[in-house]
Amino acid sequence: MSRRSLLQLAGAGALAAPALAACSGGGGGGAGGGFAAVDVKVPEKYRKRGQKVVLWSSWNGKPGNVLNELINKFNDSQNDIYAQAQFQGNYFDATSKVTAALRAKAVPDIMAFGQTAWQVFFLNETLEELDSYVDDAFTASFYPNLFDAGVIKNKLYWISFARSTPIIYYNKDLFAKAGLPDRGPETWTELREWGPALIQQKAAGKPVKVTELSGGDSWEFEASVWQFGGRISKGLDVTINKDGAVECADWMRKLIFDDKMAVLSRDYGTNFNNGLVGTYMNSTGALAGTYEAAKFEVGVSPLPEQVTHGVPTGGGGLSIFKGIPKERKEAAWEVIKFLSSPESAATWSLGTGYLPVVKEAVSRSEYQTALKKDPNRGVAIAQLAQAGQLDEVDAYVQNASPIIYGGLQKIYGDNQPAQQVLDGVAEQLKAGAEKIKPKYDKLAGDEG
Repeated sequence: MSRRSLLQLAGAGALAAPALAACSGGGGGGAGGGFAAVDVKVPEKYRKRGQKVVLWSSWNGKPGNVLNELINKFNDSQNDIYAQAQFQGNYFDATSKVTAALRAKAVPDIMAFGQTAWQVFFLNETLEELDSYVDDAFTASFYPNLFDAGVIKNKLYWISFARSTPIIYYNKDLFAKAGLPDRGPETWTELREWGPALIQQKAAGKPVKVTELSGGDSWEFEASVWQFGGRISKGLDVTINKDGAVECADWMRKLIFDDKMAVLSRDYGTNFNNGLVGTYMNSTGALAGTYEAAKFEVGVSPLPEQVTHGVPTGGGGLSIFKGIPKERKEAAWEVIKFLSSPESAATWSLGTGYLPVVKEAVSRSEYQTALKKDPNRGVAIAQLAQAGQLDEVDAYVQNASPIIYGGLQKIYGDNQPAQQVLDGVAEQLKAGAEKIKPKYDKLAGDEG
């Protein structure tokens, strides 16, 4: 799954709130009531097991294969529960399907939500509080800022699983030809200073650009805004049209139109993979796919600083609906606990490129071997110490991401003034924040 697919779920958010209003609270969770289970075909060898667990996910291809491998290991590790992962399409499709499932009162036992989706379901009070399932050892096993991403008002609702941060990818071959250091830029200013050397290079007969910018995602922009000292919001107070956010957007606009060093990408990452740009920002989880697509040696570096350093986390995690019966919740937790073990976390991270969410995973021999073979894998792990959660408006307000990147398309694509465009974006985000404010104040207030 690409970050762009993940954030398409913002469109599903428009469906989620009104659709979930009728089933807020989930219909109880006792053994004799609550939501029914979704269909699952159990193989003959597992037919005698007393409990079934279905996990709905948006991971197919290689990540889906790794997930199925882990689920098969779980099934072979005990004799009481049969678990099955069911692919539901991208995050947009999966969120729409689980919204419909909640209305029909038949839901999966575990739902893999993207970081910008689960809060919608939290505000509709459909998610199980998971504190009673965890102990101190489980909590301490995670990287704190990844574990805390699922905590609201000291209560746990979402377990980090497929997590990522943005990092800088750079073309080592182009950098060498341009006489540049074998590293990513330490600041955005330094990247601009490297521009004249990079744009003298050519690929497929065309002059190379310094970088490409996304017009279909707000995540990379949010990271850059943090680096320029701004924020998308503080709590539900929208600040995208103030200070560092405006400075960042205008700096990027000038890099495209004044300096002629950057390009707004229609298919983010394609220019980089084809050698047409020297650097770009993308998810940790894109590493494996970049290796496959790029026909040059790929370098990875931490995000550049400007005023300060900024690294928002992203990706997906696992939740349980509070409306399912107790025995299903307990069985679902056994699956989540297995997927959160150091062995499982290492297998998932090495197989997919996502971060290892459990600290001990990195200490395992297979992970240490992989790090020695490919130091690029360690960049995002080291960067975790500086990582933080998405700004609240981006996390909670429905359609926040398309509103933001719709504005970026005007700035990066049409050369419109950043302040003017972001003032309009801010008004739309404020309207969205007002709609959720009563629920937010009740359930999540003072989180920012």
